[in-house]
Amino acid sequence: MRYKIIITGPVGAGKTTAINSLTDQKALKTDAPVSDATTSQRKQTTTVALDYGVVKLNEDDVAHVYGTPGQERFDFMWEIIAEGAHGLVLLLDNSRNYPFRDLIYYVNQFRDVIDSVPFILGVTRSDVKSDPDIATYRDWVKELNLDAQVLMVDARNKVHIRDLINQLLKQKKKKTISSAQGAKPVKKTEPLSAKAASSVNAVISEVDDEGGDVIAPVREVKTTISSTASKIQLTEKSMAAVSKINGVTGVSLSNDMGELIDSTVLDDDLNEFIAFLSGITPTIQETANLGEIHRIMLRGINDDNLTVFVENERSLGVTSSHKTSVPALSQQIEDMLQWI
Repeated sequence: MRYKIIITGPVGAGKTTAINSLTDQKALKTDAPVSDATTSQRKQTTTVALDYGVVKLNEDDVAHVYGTPGQERFDFMWEIIAEGAHGLVLLLDNSRNYPFRDLIYYVNQFRDVIDSVPFILGVTRSDVKSDPDIATYRDWVKELNLDAQVLMVDARNKVHIRDLINQLLKQKKKKTISSAQGAKPVKKTEPLSAKAASSVNAVISEVDDEGGDVIAPVREVKTTISSTASKIQLTEKSMAAVSKINGVTGVSLSNDMGELIDSTVLDDDLNEFIAFLSGITPTIQETANLGEIHRIMLRGINDDNLTVFVENERSLGVTSSHKTSVPALSQQIEDMLQWI
C-alpha cells in the first residue's frame, strides 16, 4: 500500500527535520533564507513550497511524506499538498510561547482534512521547554473535539518520527481527501468550542469629538476571539521587534485604560484612536457578548491599514502600507510574538 502523509505546523516546529530523519537526509527540500531577524535566531531557512520524502514502512507499505511550508504567505500550497492525503501529522513547537494558539490556528486551516483522514499531534522541542506537558495537550485536543493521539517527539530522531507515522496509520481509516470531493484546508469563522477560537466581522464608524456625526467611515473591522489560555505579553520589546517587519509603518503601545504608553506612529489623532480602541475593547466584549477580542483589523478610507492586537492589559497598534496583506502581516506578527 502506498500512503500519502502530510506533515504541517508552524515555522520551526521540525517538519523538514522530521522528513530528513525519516529518509536519512535524502528528502527533497525547497528552502529559502528566513526574512525576519527573530526567526533567523532559530533557523536560517524556511520551506517555501514543500518537503518530500519516501520511506518504506514494511515489505508491503510505503509512505510518501510531504511537509508543508509553515508561513501563512505560502498557504496556497496547503490545499495542493493535501489532495489525496491518507493522514495528517501536526507538529507543534513546545518552546513557542503560545502553542495552544498554534493548535487552534492549524486545526482551523486543516479542519476538512482532519475530519476526513487520520490525524495525530506530535509535540517537538519539549527538551527545550517542558511546559506545557503532554497531559495539557491532551486536554486541549479534547476541548477542541479532536480525535487525535498526542506524542512527544524529537524531530531529529528517526525512531520517534517513524513511530509517529506508524501510530497515525494504525488509526481507523477514514475517507481519503481528493480534489473531486472538494475538501481542502479552509479558514473557519465558527467557534470550535465554547472556549476555543472564533471570529466575527463588523462594520463601525468613527464619530466626531462631540459624539454625534459620522466623520470617517471605517470599511471593515475583523475581531478574532481566542481562548484565554494563550494570552500574548505585549511589551516595549514586542513593539521594537514588530516595527522592524517589512510593510509596518508605525507601532504604538496602549493600556486597557485607553492611555498611550509609547508610539512610533506620527499621527497624533491615530494614536488617540488606537488608545481609544484599547480602552473600549472590554466594554465591546461585555456589551456584544462576543467573548474575548484578540485582534481588530481595519482599513480606512485612504486604504491605509491598522491592526490592533488586544492582550491582557495592553494593546499593540500596528499601521501598515496599503500594499501589505493585513492577514499575512498579522500572522507574521503573531509568529514573531510567539518567540519574544
